[in-house]
Amino acid sequence: MKMFGISKKYISMFIFIWIISGNALANDVLKKTDLNSKFPIIKIINNQGKPFTLKFNNFSKKNGYVINFWATWCVPCKKELPDLNLLHLKLKQHKIDVITVSIDNKRIEEQMIFLSNNGASDLLSFFDKKMALYKALNLRGIPTTVLVDRNGYIISKHEGILEWGKPRVISNILNLFN
Repeated sequence: MKMFGISKKYISMFIFIWIISGNALANDVLKKTDLNSKFPIIKIINNQGKPFTLKFNNFSKKNGYVINFWATWCVPCKKELPDLNLLHLKLKQHKIDVITVSIDNKRIEEQMIFLSNNGASDLLSFFDKKMALYKALNLRGIPTTVLVDRNGYIISKHEGILEWGKPRVISNILNLFN
């Protein structure tokens, strides 16, 4: 059955995505994971198109990493990009990097322009076109953000959109890394 030229299937899918996005936005508390799992060591692509492996160790000058998985076709991802950029600027003094990992198949240059045009030009950007890292982390959807400590242990995972620039969220992140 079609309503206003749109099938029930598409209306149901829209309502489902809207509910999930709303719930994720309402829950702005990140929780420490009970799992003691390491971030996988898998090659992805840097913004120069070269293979790159995210490595973590206690000798790092960084205290941690906020790693956000996204794609250009993901509307909630686009909405949270400026907040991730703001988060990066606020966490820089605490030696915590904010990194984006795209699972999109578009050319890297197009994605970099997309990030710049959508308020995320300050972020470190990587690309997982084959979704190897995404799959190794058993992620279920995007946007998903993973917090990783300096030793490479996953300390928190958040599925869905979040207002990353909020003082409460920033405080929550800093507490998780301490």
